[in-house]
Amino acid sequence: MSVPLDPHDDPEATFNGDVFFDAADVQRQVVSRLELLARLSRLMQSYEGCEHVRVIDVTPLDRPDEAGCNWASSLVLAPGGVEPEVYVLAYAQAVATARESWNLE
Repeated sequence: MSVPLDPHDDPEATFNGDVFFDAADVQRQVVSRLELLARLSRLMQSYEGCEHVRVIDVTPLDRPDEAGCNWASSLVLAPGGVEPEVYVLAYAQAVATARESWNLE
């Protein structure tokens, strides 16, 4: 009877656990309000059909939320004639990505 291998020690395994990291270990980049608005706008504009959407305001939080972000997920947009049905998915994805990466000064 053989001893079962530890999956982390299996030389033929395709995953050894070293690829993933704890999100808590990642530091958010601290940026100014104007820089955050510019980055959010560029991120929104990178989605098809959203080239004219601009983010014109964010709401700072009094203290970081449970995920560590210090600004609210509600953004004020200047849609530039783009219908909500077009930018809604971009909005959700951009906010989720940005809140993991950037904090306000």
